[in-house]
Parts: sequence; structure tokens; C-alpha cells
Amino acid sequence: MTPADALAELLERLRDLEKLNPDLSGVEQYRLDALAQHCESASFGVVAEQVRKLIDIYLDAPTIRVGKAILKEYFGALERTAKNLLEAGEINAVHSRESDASFSKALVLYSTFDYDALDRCKILNRAEIPETLSNAADAYRRRLEVVDTVFGIGFRVLWNLDQTLFQDWSLKYLDETSGNLSPEVIRDMIWVLRNSKEIQPGVLEWLLRWCGDEALLEHWPLVVRYADRLLDRLALEKWRLSNAKPRNGSVAYLRLLTQRGNIEESRLMAWLVNTLQNFGGSIERFISLDREISASEEAWVHSALVAELRNLESIYQPVIVLSDHLLAEPDGAAKLAMAFLGVVGQGLKDWEERMREFSERVIRRAFLVDLKEGRTPVETIRRYTFGDEKAFAIICNELDLVSQQFDSLKQREIVVRKLSVFYSSYRRAPLLGQEVARRYRHFARILHEDFLSTHLTQEEFAAFEKSGFIHELYSMGSRAKRFLDHRRALEMTVEEMVASQMEFIAETRARRLTMLRRLMPSGR
Repeated sequence: MTPADALAELLERLRDLEKLNPDLSGVEQYRLDALAQHCESASFGVVAEQVRKLIDIYLDAPTIRVGKAILKEYFGALERTAKNLLEAGEINAVHSRESDASFSKALVLYSTFDYDALDRCKILNRAEIPETLSNAADAYRRRLEVVDTVFGIGFRVLWNLDQTLFQDWSLKYLDETSGNLSPEVIRDMIWVLRNSKEIQPGVLEWLLRWCGDEALLEHWPLVVRYADRLLDRLALEKWRLSNAKPRNGSVAYLRLLTQRGNIEESRLMAWLVNTLQNFGGSIERFISLDREISASEEAWVHSALVAELRNLESIYQPVIVLSDHLLAEPDGAAKLAMAFLGVVGQGLKDWEERMREFSERVIRRAFLVDLKEGRTPVETIRRYTFGDEKAFAIICNELDLVSQQFDSLKQREIVVRKLSVFYSSYRRAPLLGQEVARRYRHFARILHEDFLSTHLTQEEFAAFEKSGFIHELYSMGSRAKRFLDHRRALEMTVEEMVASQMEFIAETRARRLTMLRRLMPSGR
């Protein structure tokens, strides 16, 4: 087959896609790929024109027009709620937005003002949106996750024709339609670029912009997730090629996975979960150094402090880069925050064991006090089952049926262990909050300039200061402490607790974005 014949057949097949039916068989898709590989790069412009036509036809389709109208009405209801709350003084405008053109996408909430996380929660919670409108908006946004597009096939054809020209064309398209981009276009463009070995600086800047866009993450999370995964791959490769030598097994294993290309989402998630336990253990050992140090221990403490700081520094960068995997999980933000205060893995198991022993002492003492004051074990059991009638009946079966007393100390210990489960569950939240606060006090004291300058040499202290790691670690620890405090505060509203998690996620993603820019400067 000549290149001219391949181009003619390719254009004919692409024109068939104007019917907006993306469901091609594997044989048909394979044929398109083969035709693209037979065509010359000089034919890229002709094929690109047909792909651009497919985009225009798709965006002008009735389904898309209706979807835009639905979202416009949905966001209009949110705008009216925001305006009412603003006039009532229940929310505060942070700053005025100059132009909607600064947005990198279309179909998101264009507000006259930017709001903080708590105010956004209030707007979403108090907006009176008809159920049918809310369901229609959710369905249209869900469509992005389950429905393919015909121009996505066209993007794949262009990529097979010439990867460099495809990136040039993509960058031109993005610049021309800036502020009015369809999320489907962004999604399919990123999906095709996912296997590219090199990403041009201009395209990289768009990827970084999408990952740093909170509105895009809130309304079209799949687009941000695709961009995140592509940036993860690129950043890990840059990180692997750095001159830094692995300081521990976790870092060495990640470098091996990256070198071999085994960076599937499941592998990276498994690595992240395991590494957070090591990271938390290192934080716990680091915190334990905050104590009175004798002259004879000074050399040992200095070596331990330097070792832990360097170990944390080597793990911190890949953990933050890959944090998007964890933050997408329902309880991922809390796990990350707990790791920065050492309350994970073995440290958390040790604390829970101490909590169990404490609960058993409390229950045992309650039985002794009640016995002294003439109360029966039945009353004690009822008090510490906290209204759970089924548990109360089961535990009471351990008593003597006639006297309703224990027939031995061994029997009492069985009841103590069972009741300690209820008591520890009841007290877990406040006591864990106290443990987090205690650890944070030691954490902040060790990272203070006075402590570090005392126990590190001048050269070591200057090196850590220059890298900015000390400030990064302290800031993340402070954010984690604030988030965990709000998460367990019983007096806070649901809106405030959700807003606290949103703020922690936004802060973590902002630090991740800064690190990505440091690893991969886009030059724009």
C-alpha cells in the first residue's frame, strides 16, 4: 500500500466517524493504527483538519448542548445561593476574579468571587437545587467517565502519525481555545499522551495548570486524575535520573520500579501505603529525640538526628509527588496526616496496645469501686456497654445466673477484656487527639532552629536550611495537626470538618505542584 492510498482510506474512515459513533471493533481500530503508520508525516495537516472537524461536530451535538444548558442552570443555582449568603454575611468573598479567561477549561462554576473551602461547603450544602436538576448534572458529569468520543480515536491516529507534530498541534489548539476547553477534549488528549516519552514544555505547562486547578478537580476530577498520572510518570523518571543515591529500601525499590517501567497505579499505591508506615516510624523515632540529653549521649543523638532527617528527606519527595494516589481515597487525607505525626504502622499499634491496657485498668477499677460502694456487676456492665442491649445481655451471661456475681477472678477478667473494647472505642477519639497534640509538641520543638543549631554542625544545619526541607516538613506537620484537630472536634459542624479536609488536600496538592515544577521546569 502506498502512502497516498493509506491516507485516502484513513480520511474515509475518519469521515465515517462524523456519525459520532466511537464504538469500533478491535479490527477496525487496528486498521486505523496501521493506516496511520503507513502515511507520511507530511499528511499530518490534512488528517488534523478532519480531526478538528470531528471535535466541532461533537461539541455541537444535541447531547452536548443540552448538557451545557443543564450545567449552566445548575451552576446558576449555586451562584444565586452564593449571592444570598454573601448578602447575608454568612460567607466572605476572598478576592474578585478579573476574567473567566484565566480558567483552563469550560463548564465549571464561574463565580464573581473566589471562596475559601468552608464557604464553598456552605454554598453546596445550602443551595436549593431541584433533585431532577442535580441528578441531570451528575449524570452529565458522569458521562465523562464512561462515554468515549470519536475525536479520541482521531487523537490516537495523529499520535501514530507523528508524536512531535501531535504535541505541536495540541499546544496550538489549547492556546486557541484557552478558557473554553471541553473536558472531553482534555481527557482524550491526556490519554493519548500518556505513553509519550517526552512532553514539550508548553504541553507540560498545561498539565501542571490543570493539576493545580481546584475548580477542575472539584467538577471534573477524571481530567485531573489523568493529568496527575502522566505527571507522576514523568516526575518519577526525572527523580530516578537524579544523582541522589537511595538511603533506604523503600526509595531503592521505587527507583527499581521506575527503571523497569512497572509504575501501574496499583503498584504505586501499594508502595505509597507501605512507605508511609516507614515514614511514620521514622517520624516517631525523630520525635523520641526530644528529651533531656546528657553529655555522654550527645554524639549518639547527633548521629541519630542526622540519620533520621536524611532518611525523611529522601522519602519526602516521592511521597509528596505520589500523594495524589492517596488523596483520591476516601480516608487518604487522614492517613497522610497521621503519617506526618508518626501515628501509623507500628507506632499506631503500640498506642492502641497502651490504649487497651489503659481501658482494662479503668474497667477493673470500676468493678472494685462499685463492689466497695455496694453496686452489682450488672450495673457496671450496663454503664460500660453504653446502651447496647445486645452486648449487655451477652456479657451478663458471664455472671453466675443466681447471684449475678462473678464466680472467679478469671471470669471477671473475661468481662474486663470485653468491656474494655467498648470503653476504648468510646475514648479513642479524644485520647488519640491528645496523643497527636503530644507528638506535635515534640515534633515542633525538634524542628525549631534553636534545637537543630544546637545538635547539628553548622554545615549540616546550613545544608538542611538551603534545601528547604526543614520548612517543608514543619509546614506539613502543622497542617496535618490542624486537620486532625478539626476532624475530631465534636463542636465543629460537618461543613467545617469537610472544609478542613479540603484545605489539607489543597495544601498538599499545592506543595506537590511546587515539587513537580522543581523536577520538571516547563519554561513558560
